Amino acid sequence: MILPTPYLTPALLRCSYFDGYATPVSTYASRTVYEYELEYYLRSDGGIIVDGEFLPFSAGEINIRKPGQVVQGVPPYACYILLVDMAGNFSRSQNFLFGRPEESQGPYENPLLDRLPNKLVPTKKDLISGLLESILQNQNSTSDLAAFEVRSSLYFLFSELFRETENQQVTGNTAVIRQAVRFIREHFCEAISIDKLIDTSGLSRSCFHRRFLEETGQTPGQFLASLRVEQAKNLLCFTRTPVGEVGALCGYPDHVYFSRIFRRHTGMSPSAYRSLTEK
Repeated sequence: MILPTPYLTPALLRCSYFDGYATPVSTYASRTVYEYELEYYLRSDGGIIVDGEFLPFSAGEINIRKPGQVVQGVPPYACYILLVDMAGNFSRSQNFLFGRPEESQGPYENPLLDRLPNKLVPTKKDLISGLLESILQNQNSTSDLAAFEVRSSLYFLFSELFRETENQQVTGNTAVIRQAVRFIREHFCEAISIDKLIDTSGLSRSCFHRRFLEETGQTPGQFLASLRVEQAKNLLCFTRTPVGEVGALCGYPDHVYFSRIFRRHTGMSPSAYRSLTEK
């Protein structure tokens, strides 16, 4: 189900504090997630198995769970637990029963929700824990102010989660792109496959090209070609290397293709460029 961002309205279903150290058990049962859930760990020596993958957690880290995931807690840990209806179904908070599948919400298609990771390490830990504590304290109050504060805290909380996710993904992607840029600079005269670079980056093709363009002002192919043409210009200007060999030395073994690329970048053939620089 598509949930446009203007209709993204987190409604509180339950907020609680859980202390697995106070009531130690060897294992927790595996279960299916029916709501959007968040666990903020105040203390942890365990983790969560999410769809078969074990994720360890430490104090200050967050597990974000989405409907349809299969999870199992690995004790011990103590945490805040938050359950929300992301489509603003506030009526569900009345007599809400945790784990009831017939009233569960489905996973919504929304760009902000889609990007939320299973594990998030926030930078503003005090802010996150303070918002959760405020929600916990105000959720059972009947006053209008408390209800407003809960709703405001939820919006503020998810705004921070979305922002943290975006910042961390951008930072990670930037490092990947800069590594690719460095590799191309160091190996541009060799046979480089842009497709292979994309495959090893872990990014989608569209994301790789978009981030590369943002970082360098050029597409990967344009960046590679510009480096090769600049090297060719240097060889044509400062060496007596035969024109037919220059292209091969710059990563273009096909001299016809090399001449076409060189002309596209300089407006003249390699031979004409050398003749011009000799005058």
